[in-house]
Amino acid sequence: MIKSFLLMLSFFTRLPVPQVEFEEQRYIRGIKAIPFVGVVLGLILYRVSYVNLLFSPAVTALVLLTVYIFITGGLHLDGLADTCDGVFSGRDRERMLEIMKDSRIGSFGVLAMLFFFTFYAVMYQYLPREALLLLPVIGKSAPLISASLADYARPSGMGQLLVDNIRTPEVAVAVALPFLIALVLPGLPFGLRASLIVACGLGELSVVVATLRVKKLLGGITGDTHGMVCELSQMVFAFSVYAVQQL
Repeated sequence: MIKSFLLMLSFFTRLPVPQVEFEEQRYIRGIKAIPFVGVVLGLILYRVSYVNLLFSPAVTALVLLTVYIFITGGLHLDGLADTCDGVFSGRDRERMLEIMKDSRIGSFGVLAMLFFFTFYAVMYQYLPREALLLLPVIGKSAPLISASLADYARPSGMGQLLVDNIRTPEVAVAVALPFLIALVLPGLPFGLRASLIVACGLGELSVVVATLRVKKLLGGITGDTHGMVCELSQMVFAFSVYAVQQL
């Protein structure tokens, strides 16, 4: 299981972990560990956020965004851009899938990327430090939840291995872990804890809504849509934390 977790860390991050040879069964065993990759990323963002003791909120947001992109390698941003290019193209199913497979980025993909960077450049300035712990956990849980709701839309692909091997234990971990962390974090004021719990629910709900919409358009999900629900759920979570605290 340790090797499976290291495999997932090397697959989803650029962290300098011991390299583990890819084996299909090792990957399958590691599926339930994917949300815990989010825990590692969350701990890193949490520690980095202490630069706010030195810098202004705007500069702190820039540092957090840079660190997030660096340690993830922008892995899911490609899926976000490709999915937006495809599903907003207004074409038929087959053409949408072709557009998503194209290595070139289109206008909707560019807009999605611009929105992503603008969103976090602003939102990181207002997120409580504890929310940074949960943000990547929500994101890394999202593909598991999505994979439990739809078949794979292509004849084959890396994402199919996840879809074909998602089971109840993996989904239970993905759904429950963010809420569990929000409940057990020590020393939180009631209002902040409540906002984190509500935001976890809305983040996971966004995965369900987006997956069902993509399923209707494409007949299933792909590796690109895994990336899309990861980034979408994180943005919904982040905005929800901020919005609930303003109420």
